[in-house]
Amino acid sequence: MRVGRVGRVAGVCRVCRGPVAASFSRCYQCERHWQAAGDWLADAVMPIAYAVKGGQFATDLWRYKAGDHVAVERLRAVLRDFLRDHGSCAWRAAGMTAPPGHVAVVPSGQGRAQPHPLALLVASCVKLPAVRLVTRTPDVPRGREIGLGWLRVDGAVANESVLVIDDTWVSGGSAQSVAVTLKLAGAARVVVVVLGRHVDPQDPQGPHAPGRQPPDHQCVQRN
Repeated sequence: MRVGRVGRVAGVCRVCRGPVAASFSRCYQCERHWQAAGDWLADAVMPIAYAVKGGQFATDLWRYKAGDHVAVERLRAVLRDFLRDHGSCAWRAAGMTAPPGHVAVVPSGQGRAQPHPLALLVASCVKLPAVRLVTRTPDVPRGREIGLGWLRVDGAVANESVLVIDDTWVSGGSAQSVAVTLKLAGAARVVVVVLGRHVDPQDPQGPHAPGRQPPDHQCVQRN
């Protein structure tokens, strides 16, 4: 694997590092989020790796939720190593003057009776106080947009910097909803670290389209 440096790359969304037309700085979904929430969004989004549809990493991100121990261990190592080696890059990108003091996990939009597998994975390798997010079924399906009615912060985050962790970024609606909810509750800074930025190899603009190399940017790895 190779780890790139922070930078802006033509054809890559400045927020989620997904594909975008060369003349735009944000992809369609991230632009919609910006129009809806502006500075209430996460201060930085740091995808660790591309999760290419049908590839091993994307498969691990699916199978770990079913209790596949091999997938869990691989993802734990990816997250642990990224935070150890590149956490300081993420904090700086979000404008934090010190490491975050709390961690929050993006919850399932459908709700779960048991702890989310991602919460268990994060608790095993991130030694920060956890921010509890209470969910409920929204009155109106939010689709890929920012939604606030389905989340509530249970605890004090005023003036705190918070690390938000998500497993997969497709549209970013869930992760950005968490970021907005935390900021409305008083959080000073929010950085989102995503295990895998979903990409479709059939997308002609995608980062894994023929002839294109993964960009040299904010700590995104390539397999």
